[in-house]
Amino acid sequence: MLEDLVRQHQQDLLAGARTLNIALGLDSPAAHVERSEREVLDRILPHLGDLIGPAARLIDCGPFTGLRTAQVLAALERPKAIVLMNREIDPRIFDTLNAKDSTAEISLAPANASPSSWDLPAIGSGSTLALIAGGGLGLLSEAERRDLFHGSAQTLKSNDFLLLTSELTQDAAVAEAAYQDFGLHLVRTCLTRLGKSHGLEPRIFHQASSQQVQFGALAQKDASIQWQDVGCIFSPGDWLAMGAAQQFTAATLTSELAGFEVQETWRASDGRVDVMLLKKK
Repeated sequence: MLEDLVRQHQQDLLAGARTLNIALGLDSPAAHVERSEREVLDRILPHLGDLIGPAARLIDCGPFTGLRTAQVLAALERPKAIVLMNREIDPRIFDTLNAKDSTAEISLAPANASPSSWDLPAIGSGSTLALIAGGGLGLLSEAERRDLFHGSAQTLKSNDFLLLTSELTQDAAVAEAAYQDFGLHLVRTCLTRLGKSHGLEPRIFHQASSQQVQFGALAQKDASIQWQDVGCIFSPGDWLAMGAAQQFTAATLTSELAGFEVQETWRASDGRVDVMLLKKK
């Protein structure tokens, strides 16, 4: 989270440091993806509850674990449990769930759990819904996607369900630009908060051939600064560097999701997101 990133480096800045190594990845999807996904889920969740049934358990996994946990859990009547698969999940998700007076048992997967060998607690019978929300599949490497889907296939039993979101765009460059804008905003906001109490302002530098954020600096207002004088060096992070170079439809994803069959597909009204419900054979 941005607040955690700022707090992490605030003490160094107060001590006079001007070189901060910050790995810049994505801990949430771009705003347009989040809006589109929320619109679809608001529309389909009542129907989803009827399909899954009252004995469901929820396994929240994927790149953006916790994004839709409370929203989906609220649609399932008395689920057995929810298992969160991201060991770096924002702990505030637990507060959100507790505030809803949920009867769910909440478990966090062990820190050493990988999607291909999920060490899940025994939480009773009933259907299971695995949730991969927030898009981001195009940002994962083929090996990471395979690991994630393999974990789903190994964990889910026959007649269990997998709900996932994929981003759609006519041009991969459009999606990539959206994430670059998102990253640029993240860097600028972080630097602004870090430098505010010191009278410093953010400066952003890019690679010559793209808008990819390469360096961020804190400088006095109106000061002339070159990238060689940069105060903060940013490592863009694999996700942001790759961009959303791939897109997936129900047809292309089905080939990677062996053992599943597509039950239903819903598209956001703005055409940017598909939400797919798959059933384990």
